Amino acid sequence: MIRVNLLKTDIKAGDKRPAVGVSVAAPVEIKPEKAKKSNAVNLIIFLVIAVLGALAFLQKQSIDTERALLSEAQDQQRVLTPVLQKLELVEQQKFFLENKIRLIEELRGRQAVPLRLLDVLSRNLPEWVWLLEATYKAQALDIKGRALSNIQISEYSKALQKSGLFNDVTISSSNQITVGKNVFQEFILRAPLPAPAAKGPVAK
Repeated sequence: MIRVNLLKTDIKAGDKRPAVGVSVAAPVEIKPEKAKKSNAVNLIIFLVIAVLGALAFLQKQSIDTERALLSEAQDQQRVLTPVLQKLELVEQQKFFLENKIRLIEELRGRQAVPLRLLDVLSRNLPEWVWLLEATYKAQALDIKGRALSNIQISEYSKALQKSGLFNDVTISSSNQITVGKNVFQEFILRAPLPAPAAKGPVAK
């Protein structure tokens, strides 16, 4: 009978065979320096994120403020636009009034033009019609002015015709012009005057 010994036997001195056994790994020790470096990196990342967030918030506030200012400026512009247009129209009326006064002064200074002519031109002037100049030549009067429409020009022509001072009053020209943001009709009326009465023979 053959027996097999399965039990461990002591290794004799001088035996070069390796001993059979289980090796146990030694525990890994974390050094404090590595932990400190890791905490510092995390802190830096957190600070960078915080700074970027603050910058983004400030930029958003700045953009919102600029948008609010732009909206307010646009609202003010919408409110002021009609006012500016009215002021411009007043300036135009002032300009025409000054020209009318100048024309009156010129007519008064001309002894050849009777005072009745000046009175007729001014008294029959409709609203929204301004005279720029009047030229008396060859027994006819050329009247240049501006109006808002051809209706006022026609009314002025008819009024001068009814005055009885002129033989006929015709509209020589009427052109649309733009002054600033305002549109006018610039016209010229031609009004021939009656020929002066011939002087009779001097009585002897």
